[in-house]
Amino acid sequence: MSTLTGRHILITGISRGVGLETARLFLAEGATLFGVGKDAARLERVQSELDPSGERLRVFAADLSLPDSAARIADAVAKRFQRLDVLLNNAGIQIDAGAHGLVDGKEETLTHSMEVNLMAPYRLSLALLPLLRAGVEPRIVNVSSGAGTFAAMREARIATYRLSKWALNGLTLLLAGELSGQIAVNAFDPGWVKTDLGGPNAPGSPLESARGALAIVTLPFTETGKFWKDGKEIPF
Repeated sequence: MSTLTGRHILITGISRGVGLETARLFLAEGATLFGVGKDAARLERVQSELDPSGERLRVFAADLSLPDSAARIADAVAKRFQRLDVLLNNAGIQIDAGAHGLVDGKEETLTHSMEVNLMAPYRLSLALLPLLRAGVEPRIVNVSSGAGTFAAMREARIATYRLSKWALNGLTLLLAGELSGQIAVNAFDPGWVKTDLGGPNAPGSPLESARGALAIVTLPFTETGKFWKDGKEIPF
């Protein structure tokens, strides 16, 4: 039996990059998936490529920066599954211009970064709590970044991205404490990867990140409130 057989998993940002490769790997490991993305055309291609029958993958188009998206997604998931075992908050953006810090950047850049990288995982996690509480050893995994560690806060470049991921790490710790014994909540650093976000010069591949995601969703259920990369704990 594959490692994820019988597991119901939601992945945001499924239409490309790390999300797409993670979906591919999780399907190979036996999971049943619900995939969320912003671009309906890309989602259709993902559906056709990974599971044309729709038996083990369903896709749903939603703009996670909009506050009402979480409720819409939760309603659609509830119609698909009676429980949810894993929520993988993978969708994220990096929209800082060049070397801009907070002082010379734009407020709307910070606001939009926070909406997608922090508020969307927050809203979706809360909206899906009833389904997660019905899950088997349920987990929330927030895809963070090495750019969002405490040590990285001393660097000014890509400041709004750093701040949003640092805040996401804080959300991870707070939820882990509040949901202790009910839902495991961890952060995941996929590494610097060749994606639209990471760029062509990144040293890692989406498949390597997908393997890291598999490692974190198969950790012992007691592991919570921690930050992981390549299957190993790293400092916040």
